[in-house]
Order: sequence, then C-alpha cells, then structure tokens
Amino acid sequence: MKLSEIKITPLLDTLRLEDIDDATYFSEKFSNYISNSRLSLINPDQNGCPKDFFEGLSKHVKFSDSLLFGSAIHELVLQPDSFFLVTTVDRPTAKAGLMADELFNPDHLVPTDEAIIAASDKVDYYKGKMTSKKINDLKIKCIDYWTQRAKFEADNADTRIPIYMDSKGREKLQACLSSIDSNSDIESLLYPSKDIIKGNEKTILLDVLVEAPEQKPIVLKLKSKLDNYTIDPNTNTITVNDVKTCGRPIVDFPYAVTNYHYNREIAMYSWLLTQCATKFYNMEHPEILGNFLVVETIPEFQSAVVPLTKDQILRGFREFKTLLKTVAFYCYNGYEDFGIPYDVQG
Repeated sequence: MKLSEIKITPLLDTLRLEDIDDATYFSEKFSNYISNSRLSLINPDQNGCPKDFFEGLSKHVKFSDSLLFGSAIHELVLQPDSFFLVTTVDRPTAKAGLMADELFNPDHLVPTDEAIIAASDKVDYYKGKMTSKKINDLKIKCIDYWTQRAKFEADNADTRIPIYMDSKGREKLQACLSSIDSNSDIESLLYPSKDIIKGNEKTILLDVLVEAPEQKPIVLKLKSKLDNYTIDPNTNTITVNDVKTCGRPIVDFPYAVTNYHYNREIAMYSWLLTQCATKFYNMEHPEILGNFLVVETIPEFQSAVVPLTKDQILRGFREFKTLLKTVAFYCYNGYEDFGIPYDVQG
C-alpha cells in the first residue's frame, strides 16, 4: 500500500464547533483524537515515530517554564474571563516551580518522599537521581509557595482560574501583555467588526473516512483548539490567528515556523475551519488567511503580526495530509484498534 493510494474524506455530519475547556479537551475522553501536536509524534522530521504517536501525548508530555509562560499568554489574551494572574504569591522558578505545581495539595502541604520522586520522574526534575538531600532542598524551595497558595485559594472569591508565577516572570508577562494590548494590528485581528463571525479557543471535532485498496474503510477522529479565528461570509474569507511567544527577535520568527512546523498547524486549523464555513455558513472555496500574533519574551518585548504566505499554508497542508495518511497506513499495518471500523459509526 502506498500513501498516494489512501483517500481521506471528511464526514461533515460529524463536524462540531464547540466550547470545550482545556481539562476536557486534553482528557481521556478525547485521547483517541488526532491533534496537530500528536501528528508531531509521527513526523520523522520532528524525531517522531509510529510508536510515539500511538502511545499518545500523555506519555510524551513536555514540561518547561517556557511552555507554561506561553500558556499564560494565551489564557490571559484569549480567555481573560476564565483566567487571572495572581500577583501576591511567588512560585518557585524553573523546574522547581513545575514540581511545586505538580505536588501542590492544600490539605497536605508537605508531600511524601514517594510523591516527590514520582513527580520528579514525570517532569524530568533530577529524574532517577532524587536523593534525600534533593528532596529536602525541594521542600525548602516550595513550602512558602504551598503555604501562600493554599491561603490565597482559601480566601479567594474569584471564580476564574488563577495563574501563578515568580515575580520576574510576572513582570515579563505583564510587559508582553502590554505590548499585545498596544499593538493595533493585533487588536484589529482579535476584535474585528461586529458583522464578522469570530471565536476564541473554540474546538473543532471532525471524523474523516479513510479508504485504501483491498482494505475495509476506517474512521480517524480529528480535534483542534483554535486560538482565534474569523469567518466572513460577505468576503468569502476565513482567517486563522495563532498567538505565539518568541525568545528571539521577531525578525527571526520564520526560523520557528520552519523548525516547529507552525505552518502545518495553521494549515490543519484552516482546513477544519473551511469545513465549518462550508457546513454552517454555506461558503464555497473560501479564501484562507493565516497569521501569527507574535510577542517577544525578551526586551523590548515587541509584538507583531506575521502573516503566512499561501505557499507556506499549502506546504503545511501537504505535510498534514501526508502525516494523516501515515497514521492510516499504520492503522492498517499494526494498529488496527486505533482506526475505528466505518461500519460501526453512528
């Protein structure tokens, strides 16, 4: 079987555009869905392999302060009604902070040594090397944070989800947010005119039919959570905007697009959003625009809109389609239980 012989067809009757919170989106409920991040696990250009893909993201999760910082930017820019920054509690820095969050329990402030060792394996903090001294040192680094956080959460009446950082991290975060807020180009994309359909942090779910010669049809399930998008039936245009942080000057951001395959991300999101435009708004062959809303995490914390070219989006779509067909290939050749038989759908 060749990849070129595999046919992928969207099943539009399964298409859903919904508000799904992060906890549910990343939960076991949707663990058999394919996201752009999961496709990275099967992409050889990203050191992926079939084994990693089928094990799933839960076994290949990455922990870092930079990822945490990027998540905070997303949450505070796109979901200010759901998240807020705590300014009175200082979280430990670097991976000690990741450990502090992983181990926090308001009812049992000091975790057991066994719990600390398990957390160290999970977040790769001295993995396999946790001595009694390292355990005690970690407790000393974290106890004030655990105590302050427990008191804050006991007294806090805000129903939004709190975000904790160290003082320098908060200062940097606030500088990034200020840069985004003052950038009129970014604001015009995030807050377009009222007659344009828009969404923040919306989830798209879609089943696709997979057919191959001499094989029974199967179904693969796709999911994506879009940072921000607009649908304009009047101009027959859809736009996908993705918020990104950059630890280098923005002029170097094209390196990140190539290195992290960001164009595939925009391409997958655009393809799914096109299906929504077709089904829900009767649009045909809409024009596709994609932008990165980038903010530097280094002084001077500049921000900018970095648009993708049509060629970048097309190359991203070809990569997305190839990787999806690669998943199908391995479903037919060793992972049959992942691809759901088509005749049991519905």
